[in-house]
Amino acid sequence: CSIGAGLQMQYAAGNIIAESLPGFADDPERLKRQFFSELILHEMGHTMGLNHNMKASQMLSPAELSNREITQLYGVSGSVMDYPVVNATADRSKQGDYYIERPGPYDDWAIEFGYTPFSPAEEQAGLNKILSRSTDPKLIFGNDADIVYPGSGIDPRVNTWDMSNDMATYGEDRFKLVNELMVKLKDRYAKPGESYAELRGKYNTVMYQRFSMAGPMSRYIGGVYLDRSFVGQNPAVKPFTPVPADYQKKIMSTLSTYVFAPDAFNADAYLIPYLQSQRRGFNFFGHPEDPKPELIALALQMYTLSYILNSSTLNRANRTTLYGNTYSSADILNDINGMLFDADLKTNVNLYRQNIQTEYVKMLANIVNTGEQYDNASKAAALNSLRILRDKINKASSSNEQSKAHRANLIFLIDKALVIK
Repeated sequence: CSIGAGLQMQYAAGNIIAESLPGFADDPERLKRQFFSELILHEMGHTMGLNHNMKASQMLSPAELSNREITQLYGVSGSVMDYPVVNATADRSKQGDYYIERPGPYDDWAIEFGYTPFSPAEEQAGLNKILSRSTDPKLIFGNDADIVYPGSGIDPRVNTWDMSNDMATYGEDRFKLVNELMVKLKDRYAKPGESYAELRGKYNTVMYQRFSMAGPMSRYIGGVYLDRSFVGQNPAVKPFTPVPADYQKKIMSTLSTYVFAPDAFNADAYLIPYLQSQRRGFNFFGHPEDPKPELIALALQMYTLSYILNSSTLNRANRTTLYGNTYSSADILNDINGMLFDADLKTNVNLYRQNIQTEYVKMLANIVNTGEQYDNASKAAALNSLRILRDKINKASSSNEQSKAHRANLIFLIDKALVIK
């Protein structure tokens, strides 16, 4: 169990929100109490034999998570055994609980199953009665083995550091909150007579919230909702249901705006010259101390894009077209082409976009030329995408030398991948 370190990062972000936004003056104490309650309940759950339940944070909608009457009644999650993102909002009037403070519905149910005393004659009937409630939406469950990783879990609802049954909406709200916080950080944490180290640390903490949202959101692309009800137990639900195409596209649109767009990191721009670590002795030997925001942004973008372009994701996107999915690998790559290139085809390309455009072309080239693990449909989609991009880039216009050089390099990489003589 590694909840401690992750929960600490989430708590730190919640603390910045409570300290920086108007109307939250009394919230740091509530946040602290709920943070420790969640952590202690989680570890106590392990001592009583409970698995992680990484699906439990799907219990409530974003609107319900903003209603403290509801979060006080049920908690922000169906179980204390999830790894939850801090439930925070920019609007104090819509701030539900930050963390769960009591065992959730799933925990009560699992403990009831594990610890209710029955006589031998009553045991089977008693256990069956408890188990008959397994289709209750508040008792949703998925443990570590179900978490979505490339080549592993397939249900995007089973994840760490996510929240709500609508990650597209919840994630967009959190991205907006991050941008709102960014513009307040310097005034709040650059203190006279002190170094900029605290400001840099707060920036990194807030930036991490983008990772917390982008990772779980990306898992919906090519995802499949999984249901393990027995035959006849939940006849309205199939064992495997592809994530609806319109929801996948909604996720992609949100990621486009807040992770990949040319202006995705505009809120951070004024901070860059102030992101200075405090010098201690000789700790900068071999490590130039200037801030490198483009590398942090690229790490976020690659973290997101690498999952979407993984062979397991694209192959599954094609496979599931056989039973309901209408968002194939070609559709996914077509949307990524637009997401990464269309906004600056008639202007210059900033450094953030130069980096991710170059890496994306390399990834497509790899699929075409050495991607043995990719199915035929994904290879065809990648080849087609490279040809479409070559056309787009050749028609693009630039006024500065760096953008011209960047586009010339992209054409070189594409031609090399297509073996054009």
